[in-house]
Amino acid sequence: MVLIRIMMACLFMAACSSEPGNLQVWSPQDHAHLPDSQVDPNRVPQQERPDLTVGELLWQRNCAVCHGTDGQGGREANANFASPEWQSAISDATIARTIAGGTPPAMPAFAELLSPDQIAALVTHVRTLAP
Repeated sequence: MVLIRIMMACLFMAACSSEPGNLQVWSPQDHAHLPDSQVDPNRVPQQERPDLTVGELLWQRNCAVCHGTDGQGGREANANFASPEWQSAISDATIARTIAGGTPPAMPAFAELLSPDQIAALVTHVRTLAP
């Protein structure tokens, strides 16, 4: 019985002393923000039909950690992008402006990280999240 307790204590200590690995979580500090004078909040990139695959990949890499893979809010208290009510209440321009400028302190700005075409692809992807 004592041997089992010693082995369990050793296993516990070994598990607690290991590094968490390559776990990354986005935080607002990870992103540079443009000064307000350099951001045109009314500019929406124009594109015929952004590639949905690009939008999906960008979503998974930049957005899903907070907003969930299906856009229903994830682990934070975010809007449910899959809601028809939300979809009908917000414009593409507002979605693009929010992606570009963020909503401090929770959501970082992506204007310096994503091109206008990538932001347009994300807007298109957000529109596919509603049933």
